[in-house]
Amino acid sequence: MPLPKSVIMRSKPIGKDTVLCISLAGKPSNFGATLFGLLFEKMGMDWAYKPIQVDLMGLPGAVAAIRALHIRGCGVSMPHKIQVIRYLDCVVPAAKKIGAVNTIVNNNGILIGHNTDYLGFARAVGEKCGLNGKSAVVLGNGGAARAAVLALKKLGTKKIFVCARNKRKAKKLCAEFKCAYLPRNGIRNCGAYLFFNATPVGMFSNVSKMPITKNELASFKAVADVVNNPVETSLIRTARRTGKTTIPGYKMSLYQGLAQFELYTGRKPSLAGIERNVVAALRKR
Repeated sequence: MPLPKSVIMRSKPIGKDTVLCISLAGKPSNFGATLFGLLFEKMGMDWAYKPIQVDLMGLPGAVAAIRALHIRGCGVSMPHKIQVIRYLDCVVPAAKKIGAVNTIVNNNGILIGHNTDYLGFARAVGEKCGLNGKSAVVLGNGGAARAAVLALKKLGTKKIFVCARNKRKAKKLCAEFKCAYLPRNGIRNCGAYLFFNATPVGMFSNVSKMPITKNELASFKAVADVVNNPVETSLIRTARRTGKTTIPGYKMSLYQGLAQFELYTGRKPSLAGIERNVVAALRKR
C-alpha cells in the first residue's frame, strides 16, 4: 500500500554522495522508512533509508553487504535480533545483556550491535508512568520482553513479574534479571501497577485478539503494548476505554527509532511535526 503523499518526503534523487541506511526483517514495514525519511528531509540531509526483506538463510550475506556497501546504519527486526549477533564485530553492553540487537552501526567497516528497544520502551513508559517503587508484569520471554525488563529496571520498578507460555525460558529470564516468575493464572491477583505486553498478540494479522482477558486487565492501572500495527491494538483500546493509562506500541517504536537516528547521524532530532505524520502512515498501512 503506498504511503500518503504527506509522508513521501525525499525530494531529490539518490546520488553517489547519498548516505544509505537500511533495515532487515522477515516481514518489513514502512515504519522506519517513514520516520527516517521525514527526519532526513526536515534536517536537510542527503541520506536515504530502505527496508529489505531477508530470511534467515540470507542474513549472513545481508550483514556482509552492510560492510561491503558502506551502509551507515541498519535496523534489525523479527526474526533476526538474536541470530544477527554472531555476524557482528562487537556488541555494546546493554545489547549483550538483553541478548538481542535491533541496531547496527557501521563505523568504517566495524559493525557494532546496539539495542535501542529498551531506550524506546523506557522513554515511552517513563513519560506516562512513575514506576519508582511500583510493580509490573511483563508477558513474554523473547527479545522484546528482555528489553522491556531492562527498561523497567531503568525506571526504578520495585518488582517485575515475568509470565510466558514457555515456563523454562521465563524462569531463565527471571534468573538473569532477578525478576519473579508469575504463572499464567496469577496475573489477575498479583497486584501489579503496569501490564506490559511483549508478545506479538494483537498485531495486524490478529487485530481482535488480546494477550490477557478483560477481567485480568481490570486489575492494572497502566498498560503498555509492544505491538505498533495497528496503531491502537485491542489491548490498548480496551484499557483506554476503562480509564487506564496507556502506552501504545507505536510510541515505543518512534522513540527507539529516534535513538537509532542519533546513533547513525550523531544528531539529536526534534519530534515537532514528526509524530503526526508517522501515525498517519501507520493508519494507512
